[in-house]
Amino acid sequence: MKKNLIILTHGWTGSSVYSALFERAGYWTGSETVKKVDYDTHENVDLVAMNRRMMKELRFEGDYEHEFAPSAVEELAVRARDIDLSPYRRFVSQCNEHRPWLWKDPRLTWTIRVWEGVLVGSESAFMLLTRDDMQAWITSNLRRHIQSMRFTKEYNHGITASNLRYVNDRGLPHLRLSFEDLLLRPEATLEAINGFLGLALSLRELEGVYRHPLRKKSRGARDFFLALMIYLKNYSERTA
Repeated sequence: MKKNLIILTHGWTGSSVYSALFERAGYWTGSETVKKVDYDTHENVDLVAMNRRMMKELRFEGDYEHEFAPSAVEELAVRARDIDLSPYRRFVSQCNEHRPWLWKDPRLTWTIRVWEGVLVGSESAFMLLTRDDMQAWITSNLRRHIQSMRFTKEYNHGITASNLRYVNDRGLPHLRLSFEDLLLRPEATLEAINGFLGLALSLRELEGVYRHPLRKKSRGARDFFLALMIYLKNYSERTA
């Protein structure tokens, strides 16, 4: 039986494209997924709700989209001793009825160390997704998540380092990829994914979920200048 798959990411990493691809390989992403205005995130609505509940119960008071500190992640894991984990165990049991399942939610960076206490018996592999710094900065600002390049790098690299430390310290099976790997080197990236997860995904299936040209970055010069204009216009709101 295929292992379940947990995607750890800082966001804006093409994770929705990856997840759509895995759906084609039979991974269950929930009875309902989170829909944005222009795309399906393929995030299990119930997982997102459980992560929000967990972070509230753990008394997380920060803004996970605009700040990150490794100490905060570790502190939440310590606080997990004080909450009732039975609702989360039930959720995992419900997911296991649809194996192999896929979890994707940027909040998992903060909650995965708590989830591991209730994932016993749920064999899972991990995928760590990243993004080229400039491509991430452009996308964030186009999506009106106004931030400086310095913040983009520090935030994204900090989360990636935290996620890598998590899987490495526990010896968990994982594959680290970027969105650019999938777009610029699709054949080699699909081969790596297939070997890691025991799948047989093809280039045609990738083209079925990503309707833009492959072998080029998703954001070009026009996107850069538009993002720069948005950033400068929203100077007072941007993350330093």
